[in-house]
Amino acid sequence: MRFLHLADLHIGKVLHRHSMMPDQRHILQQILQIADEQQVDSVLIAGDIYQRNTPSPEAMTVFSDFLAALAEKQLPCYLISGNHDSAERVAYLSALAEQSGIHIAGAESGRIYSYQTEDEYGTLTVHLLPYCTPADVRAKYPEQAAEIRSYEDAVRAVLARYPVSGEGRHVLVCHQFLTGAVTCDSEELAIGGLDNISASLFDAYDYVALGHLHGPQHVSRETVRYAGSPLKYSFSELHQKKSVTIVDIREKGNIAITAIPLSPLHGMQEIPGKLESLLQHEPTDDYVHVLLLDEEPPADAVRQLRTVFPNLLQMTVQNSKFREDRTVTADSMPEHTDFLRLFRDFYAFQNAGAEPNERQQQIIEKLLAQIDREVTAE
Repeated sequence: MRFLHLADLHIGKVLHRHSMMPDQRHILQQILQIADEQQVDSVLIAGDIYQRNTPSPEAMTVFSDFLAALAEKQLPCYLISGNHDSAERVAYLSALAEQSGIHIAGAESGRIYSYQTEDEYGTLTVHLLPYCTPADVRAKYPEQAAEIRSYEDAVRAVLARYPVSGEGRHVLVCHQFLTGAVTCDSEELAIGGLDNISASLFDAYDYVALGHLHGPQHVSRETVRYAGSPLKYSFSELHQKKSVTIVDIREKGNIAITAIPLSPLHGMQEIPGKLESLLQHEPTDDYVHVLLLDEEPPADAVRQLRTVFPNLLQMTVQNSKFREDRTVTADSMPEHTDFLRLFRDFYAFQNAGAEPNERQQQIIEKLLAQIDREVTAE
């Protein structure tokens, strides 16, 4: 059985006020092409389908189109909800989707949904465990509430309710944070690592298809694996190699794993330099974070940089005048900012981070009001 394992689509993601929807449509089309080229038998989606638990109609359409394409190819798909998802929304119309081979773990938390399939090596069972919290599992099994204090307790309790036999081959799809995995800034994790669980909980499964962390990696053993997100969703993911995972499960104990690289619609770069040299840079439509090294950066540095980097999403000023780096993101760029805010930012740039006092702001407000009156009179 050959599976295509992906996770953390985050459809509807907005990066510094820039919609990633076109990028997501592009990458999902590419994944469909990979499914054809690799001749996969099934697709596993390990949660975080959407960026928000109330996805927009456009986001839902993007995912619906993807599932419809899988159904048209007669490719079974097994999917679960993640911590970003509403399990109820993900499972909506799941009974109807089931008729097209789209198996969606239902909205009921704290349980496992299992599906048997056959190939030349015998029976293979895919088990779906949607994202769950200790509160979810305590509510599901109140008689065990006193024993369920941590995420590890919660997952252990659910697994104990649905034990697997040593016979046959077993695949688990889940969305949790395993101790020892490498994280990045774009992931939502519990403070202090409270959501950590041990990979040893999954020893009974031949392959564990994980979602939640955006960097592709394995934990404890090669067959306990995060597929990672198909796109870079923060500059902390800059150096990650995005891919989908192809998993060949033959006879029990014989599993081959291959990562197929993905080519995004836009690359991502972090570019340091002084303004003069940056303006000579070869133009690019990549998503860019500029590290500006000028001691006296002009107030319109962002505007100038966008003539070379139209998808400039973030600018950080690094110089000796500031004790800390000063960062400007897309939502604070001039086109999204009122004039008074621009004045305060300009004043801070020129005065080592100090803010203008109340009297200075009053003068600027008075001048702005006078200009408005003159423009209106004209």
